[in-house]
Amino acid sequence: MDREIERKFFFDPGKWSETPVKSVPWEQGYLSGTGDWEIRLRRSGSEHRYTMKTGAGLDRGEWEVRITAPEFDALWSRTEGNRLVKLRERFPWKGLTVEVDRYAGDLDGLTVAEVEFPGLEEARHASLPRAFGPELTYDFRFKNRALAAGQGVPRWPSPQADWSYGVLPFRKTPRGWELVIVSTRRNDRWIFPKGQPEPGLTPEKVALLEAREEAGMTGKVVGHPIVVPYVRETATTNLLLFPLLVTSLADRWLEGNQRQRKAIPHEEAEAYGDLVTVGAQWLRDHRI
Repeated sequence: MDREIERKFFFDPGKWSETPVKSVPWEQGYLSGTGDWEIRLRRSGSEHRYTMKTGAGLDRGEWEVRITAPEFDALWSRTEGNRLVKLRERFPWKGLTVEVDRYAGDLDGLTVAEVEFPGLEEARHASLPRAFGPELTYDFRFKNRALAAGQGVPRWPSPQADWSYGVLPFRKTPRGWELVIVSTRRNDRWIFPKGQPEPGLTPEKVALLEAREEAGMTGKVVGHPIVVPYVRETATTNLLLFPLLVTSLADRWLEGNQRQRKAIPHEEAEAYGDLVTVGAQWLRDHRI
């Protein structure tokens, strides 16, 4: 099985002036009931492919073969209700290829960019084009299987009321890499510091302010912001997280009497909920 090391981003065509070397309409359908495996059928003109993917984050397993048109047709009916249509444009970029997907149908208006890298080091240290918006690699809602199933996804930029801004705080200690997390005010779950948009402040400034107020932490933003869903009982918030290398933790802070704060080894993240688990995946992909 091959490995696929790929990152996905919101994409702003208005900030991109390159000419595509190839532009191809694609139809994709996904088989249901395949567990952790993502099984995809893809038709592009006279070419038909059957693909299996597994894993999460940057580094995923992938197995793909070409199939005949009759083989494709025999399976295509099983993808009813799990299909999408998009135009894929390919652009050369610094020895790599930027693949821009412009979705149609129910996803009309959504445009994303994907880049596949030869290795983790190249993926970690890539200098990203100005047209790349927040990263979508860690948001399950933007996996094509989820998009094909008709799950609604946010756009960027979009009304600020749809978003919260926060930090993904981590640090290196003699014991290894740790995440710094805080509890909600109700102490019912562990999260990362975050807050609502504020007039006159950029998303990054809001995130850093919340880090100080909610967790008494300061540090340096190191890396591209990522999009993750923050799932609540009543709704799901679109959360933009800025990776924060923590340099200090205050003994007292504004919300210190309302929240708990804890530094945990990244290996223990799953015990602290889905949001913290996603943060640990980012940390393993980009730092470890």
